[in-house]
Amino acid sequence: MTKDKLMTYTFVALLVLTVASAVILSQETAEGWNMGLTAAIISVIAVGVAVGADALLYKVASDSPLNTMSAAVFGLIVALSYSIGVPGMAQTSDVIPKEFLSAPGAFFYVALISLIGLVIFKKIQGLAGRKYVNPAAAAKLVVLLPFVSAVLLAKDHWASFESGGLSVPLLSGPIGHTVIGNNGVVINGDVVSTSFATFMQSCYSLPGTYPYTDLNWLMIIEKFHGWIGGASSIAVIIVGLALFVAARRYIKWRITLSFFATLALMALLLTAFYGGDADVRLLFTVFISSSIFLGFFMATDPASTPLTHKGQVIFGVGLGVLTVLIQTYMNFFGGSILALVIMNLTTPLLDRVGKLRPMTESKEPKLPKAKPFTAVKVTECIRCGACMRVCCHRLSPILVKEAFDKNKFEKVAELKADYCTGCGHCSFVCPARLDLKGSVLRAKSALRPS
Repeated sequence: MTKDKLMTYTFVALLVLTVASAVILSQETAEGWNMGLTAAIISVIAVGVAVGADALLYKVASDSPLNTMSAAVFGLIVALSYSIGVPGMAQTSDVIPKEFLSAPGAFFYVALISLIGLVIFKKIQGLAGRKYVNPAAAAKLVVLLPFVSAVLLAKDHWASFESGGLSVPLLSGPIGHTVIGNNGVVINGDVVSTSFATFMQSCYSLPGTYPYTDLNWLMIIEKFHGWIGGASSIAVIIVGLALFVAARRYIKWRITLSFFATLALMALLLTAFYGGDADVRLLFTVFISSSIFLGFFMATDPASTPLTHKGQVIFGVGLGVLTVLIQTYMNFFGGSILALVIMNLTTPLLDRVGKLRPMTESKEPKLPKAKPFTAVKVTECIRCGACMRVCCHRLSPILVKEAFDKNKFEKVAELKADYCTGCGHCSFVCPARLDLKGSVLRAKSALRPS
């Protein structure tokens, strides 16, 4: 497996998801634009801007490598993590920021997110030797930060219907299929109230559909508002699992598993605390567009997540807890993207958790089947951590290389580079085709007394 091949697999998976989402969304229009067409145009714009910026930087900057497939993957992630569609019950609202959620305004913001993400959070951030935050998530937050009260914190969620808001029942209270404990909405002073389940149905169902689509079908099969990539939760799950199987050695699936397990547990705990119907809270928490797409395709970004297995599990748990807390107490339903950036910043600390203890004994690992290559393309490390799982002496080859490159010989000694016997397994599995074996052996030599 090479980095380019891994990126190709990821691009194909995202492209399949793009087509599936566009087909689902093509049944609806927003501000006069067919949403399926809007999703397709957004995807083309995001990929075009990302690939174009990558090619331009390659031409004008000597230290900027050409990574066309990686840029294309980034562009699709930007597109699929963008929200489109105006909720049916908000078509006449002046509070909803329609210029962000529908064409043609959405085209500009997607292009801006893609450009800032590629240049600042992929290229410039990469000059520091590693990426500290997910580029797509960070760029989206930066671009929409000036509109935080309307887009990110969504004040219209809890604003009264009379003032143009959606009057959503609070998550920090009992929610269910019916109004529970007065946690509902009285419209225009009438006795008419809405439950949280009704809110989800009126928000995500195809407008004009009454009675509303079954809630389970709605949250799992098809939605008509929210992140493009989360239009169909079942499509995300199928495509995501297929990618995990195809690239299981390099995809950090433990983050995804621990993330969704934590989301489910938090939903049950909040139900026990506030009361209400557990299935409604579970469906919202696990299958909302932002959580389902982010859990499979953004939270597993190898460059900004922990290397060790234990670190990945802790990362997923923290991501799940923060997501639910942000959704519940800030009414930011896309809270997973903010939670992701926060957890990304803990990665340097989590990299220290769960490192294998080096040993002098040699233990042969199971290696993937060898494949011949006519040409070898070397790229920067993608932080998949595969080299750490195949070392005969349970060393951390990539950490040894990084320490040696920075002349941190005390760190090299601490990582027990002198245990290396040159088996070469680390270089064999490295998708970036780095000479890890050579780096570790040179580091070992540097530890010898002169």
